[in-house]
Amino acid sequence: MSESTKLSKPVSNLEWNAARISIASGILFVLFLGSLHFLEPEFDPTWRFISEYELGNFGWMMSLAFVAIAVSLISAGVAIFSRVRNVTGGIGLVIILLGAIGLTLAAFFKTDPIFTPQDELTSSGQMHVLGASLDYSPIAFLLLSFSLARHGDWFSVRKWLFLAAIVSIVLTVGFIFAIPMDGVFGPDVYAGLVGRFLMLSYLGWLGTVALHILKLRK
Repeated sequence: MSESTKLSKPVSNLEWNAARISIASGILFVLFLGSLHFLEPEFDPTWRFISEYELGNFGWMMSLAFVAIAVSLISAGVAIFSRVRNVTGGIGLVIILLGAIGLTLAAFFKTDPIFTPQDELTSSGQMHVLGASLDYSPIAFLLLSFSLARHGDWFSVRKWLFLAAIVSIVLTVGFIFAIPMDGVFGPDVYAGLVGRFLMLSYLGWLGTVALHILKLRK
């Protein structure tokens, strides 16, 4: 049997439940983040980072949102763990794990206001930045897409996996370039808006994976 037609093994209860948790956690992330746009309107979504919602009166909701997306990442990794038995997939799973750890750090350590100079960051702000620097999930999405595409029963969603991964990578590059070189943020900077689309793009890949796992169970 060729690599392109090789079938995955049956979906276990653990994988099925992990897929469901990944979907539920992704929905919670959207609900929390979406609600904060109305509850904390003082943070202009075009140029203020989502992390700054932790600084408002409903900061606990942003912390839960970070935990929710971290859980969604980990759960998706568990759901496909047995289907990525190669080096490419292994690297992707490690990156997923690091991303989840980074987002969890972002949840427990509040960021500093966007205007804070680098040499004046608090210890909490530094840990938050460290957490953000660990999240390279879009790269993991691409690597894992290559690994999953080797299985024939993933052929029907192969193009959607790659599309979602590429969109996330493009938005990552866009986010990097949207951050001003001089570190001065203002209404003419759109890093906040790009960052929001970037985080939402995660759900495109995670949702495709989780829903397909549920489909394979049937």
